[in-house]
Amino acid sequence: MKVLVVEDHVMVREALVRLIQCEIEDSQIREASTATEARRYLPWAERVVLDLSLPDLHDLKFLEQIRREYAALPVVVLTAFDEAAFRKRAAELGVSAFLSKEDASRELIAALREPDAGEVRVGGALEALSPTEREVLLLLGQGCSNREVADKLAMDDKTVYSHRRHLMFKLGLDGAQELLRYATLYYAGLD
Repeated sequence: MKVLVVEDHVMVREALVRLIQCEIEDSQIREASTATEARRYLPWAERVVLDLSLPDLHDLKFLEQIRREYAALPVVVLTAFDEAAFRKRAAELGVSAFLSKEDASRELIAALREPDAGEVRVGGALEALSPTEREVLLLLGQGCSNREVADKLAMDDKTVYSHRRHLMFKLGLDGAQELLRYATLYYAGLD
């Protein structure tokens, strides 16, 4: 089996490669840390393990490109963002599996071995959010500024800032840009 592992974090990528080599006999693996680098291996690949947070192409954009050019290529999305907005769009794009980085390694191996048996998982960190945090996330996803969120929810700017910090912590996001990208996908997934 020819597997392309697309992951920008070196340690995670190396661990995935070792896992696949140990669990799947006669596996051949190519590695890429960016979408640009991964493109050159796509014609070769029989399976793809894809992280959604790549430095040159974020979210589901690279997956959309893969689907346009290699519609039948089984893709396993492996991400820290195990949420409805991402799962819904990934399922529409026909992924073999959508796995959280917190899932057991056996789920990844099973998804690679039997791509047609994969399914989009349910659950994730959204369940830990308070109703107000969900409202803040939704408004951010609609493109509202902190001031607009504060006005719509009748709170002051500092409270909105506090909710943003809590959201980043609970969702495991690194910074305001990642939060806004996540919020946009969350909002898109509710349509």
